Amino acid sequence: MKKFALLTAFIIGVGILIIFSLSLGGEKGVVRVGYPNSPHLAPLFVAEDKGIFKNQGLKVVLKKFGSSSEIGYALLTKKIDIGLMEPPRASSLLKEHTKEHKQAEIKIAGTITFPYGATLVVRKDLAIRLTDLEGLKIAAEDEDCVLVRQFKQDAQKYGVNIDQINFIYMGCDTMLPALEARKVDAVLTKGSYALLAELEGHKTLYQNWEVKPGGDECCPVYLAHIEYFILAQGLEAKTINQLRAGLEAASKASLEDSYKAIINHTGFPAEPLSNFPVAEYASPSEELKKELGEWVWKE
Repeated sequence: MKKFALLTAFIIGVGILIIFSLSLGGEKGVVRVGYPNSPHLAPLFVAEDKGIFKNQGLKVVLKKFGSSSEIGYALLTKKIDIGLMEPPRASSLLKEHTKEHKQAEIKIAGTITFPYGATLVVRKDLAIRLTDLEGLKIAAEDEDCVLVRQFKQDAQKYGVNIDQINFIYMGCDTMLPALEARKVDAVLTKGSYALLAELEGHKTLYQNWEVKPGGDECCPVYLAHIEYFILAQGLEAKTINQLRAGLEAASKASLEDSYKAIINHTGFPAEPLSNFPVAEYASPSEELKKELGEWVWKE
């Protein structure tokens, strides 16, 4: 009886160790993907929901994180194999990672892009028209930014006195918090940030999807469309290519399927999602490879 009890305890102990090791290191053959709760990840969500990853021969497990910092930590501690991070945060992670390793183990395997465009979003408590902007505070990234130049040109056609608008310049990441805190009355930003602002209840007053990145310092062409870097580590070239093929195929899905997948994975409402285009997968461009060098995964 005592031997049986010892054997049972041993089996249970081994089982616990196996479960613990799997939770840390992941199941063999499974690609663990860490992502934030974002409306700009349609290709990832569609590929999962439509079985596209499976069709590519991949077994993918999606893990939602509360912040990019958590995703970065999970990458560094090898809790995930793929992490989707915004370019500024991904760059910081890669810099630190490169300092500690002679050869970087974490690489940019792809990107998630979103149409650029110019959008003016006004604070949710303001009921104004385009001609009511005089005297208001509008956040923009830079005086020479293509978004500012195009907005001024378009607004003047409607009789807006541009000289009477108080432009306040700040980084894109700080615009929405400034709008929420009522430090500014409106933000002039690219389309992807405008969607985030509308999801918080703010209102679009002006939009021009024809605006393209102008190559200015605040919006370099090679980076302007990119919402997320797809960071990968410890994966074979075959797996990376299968992942890329799956995301590329998912980017061709209908808008209806893309909206459904976003809602399914994020819980965001159908409005205002349906008023905006959706993100797509894109392989790193030649200019991006040139700019970021060893950080970009090469076949």
